Amino acid sequence: MLVGIATGGGLQDAIDAKMSAFHGQWQVRGYQQPLSADAAAIEISPRESDRLTQAYPKAETYTASFKAGMARTENQIVGAQLFGLSTLPSVLEKTKLSGRLPHWPSNEVWVSTEFARQLGLALDSSFEMYFSRDPEALPTLRYFTVVGLYSTGMQEWDAQMIFCHERQIQKLNRWEKTSHQALLFHFHTTPEKEDLEAFRQLLPMDWDVYTTRQDFPQLYQWLDLFDNNTWLLGIILTLVAAFNAAVVVFIRVIERRRSLAILRTMGASTRSLIVATLTLFSRSVFLGLLIGNALAVCTLGAQDLWNLLPLDPDTYYVDHVPVKWDWVAFTWANMLIFGAIIGTSWLPAKILSKIHPSQVLRMQ
Repeated sequence: MLVGIATGGGLQDAIDAKMSAFHGQWQVRGYQQPLSADAAAIEISPRESDRLTQAYPKAETYTASFKAGMARTENQIVGAQLFGLSTLPSVLEKTKLSGRLPHWPSNEVWVSTEFARQLGLALDSSFEMYFSRDPEALPTLRYFTVVGLYSTGMQEWDAQMIFCHERQIQKLNRWEKTSHQALLFHFHTTPEKEDLEAFRQLLPMDWDVYTTRQDFPQLYQWLDLFDNNTWLLGIILTLVAAFNAAVVVFIRVIERRRSLAILRTMGASTRSLIVATLTLFSRSVFLGLLIGNALAVCTLGAQDLWNLLPLDPDTYYVDHVPVKWDWVAFTWANMLIFGAIIGTSWLPAKILSKIHPSQVLRMQ
């Protein structure tokens, strides 16, 4: 149960952290504006930006815009999307595999290893992109230089996302420097729902704040299924443990029926016999829990340190099984198991404690 809780929660947190690295825990956009390259821009003046960021001074904030186009080299052409940022977030810098950080403002970009493979790009190589600004006009051409390669394991992003300076997109769209599609907030710890509602009150009427769960509902519905799997695993293991415990108590009471008969003859009540039986049995339960917890912690510790169990990143977005050390959940799991075992052991102990002493002693 502990391994299931730790790995299920770890996978949820790891995928959520990757999504938040690109999206930001909060993303301020126009009211009811979808997350797309066609979203309308909002005017974020320096004064307005300072007012919002001062509400959460510990958060990292970035302005962002998006632009879809076609990337082309001599041999290949693929659809791609520019992700323009005022500066590159520190959480994204961790995904760098080779090269260096881009020096902005410039035409230097970051591309994924998958995108570079599709177009046959290498570090310091260049490619061209075509963008459509007006339906009746010819596409706009821009040249970009690859200075760094990244990899996230998220195919939806790696196959098409190009990080560039936001001013590139503003120029393509003929926007002013204060025009942005989004304002991203990155927190070191996940903010509470109450903080989100309080922040929403600070926004102008035609703005709104969105979370990754709102923009990617299908992904998070899939992640929520992990909780159902963990609950199902816990229920099955609890039932198995409780059934085995009831059988063990039944056998132990049968083996000690002579002692029980003698105690009943000496005046011991049914209640005291049940308490004595379960007290003795609880020692075995505690020992089992101790051994089980030790094995679980050792297994999870080894996985956390050495990533022994790999995963397919195309399916699970991560390349190994992550571990979440949720000690509160571990405690509740131990309490659940202990309570279930002692609870189910009470019934056979109660039934067998009613054995008539004369019948047992006559058989002996």
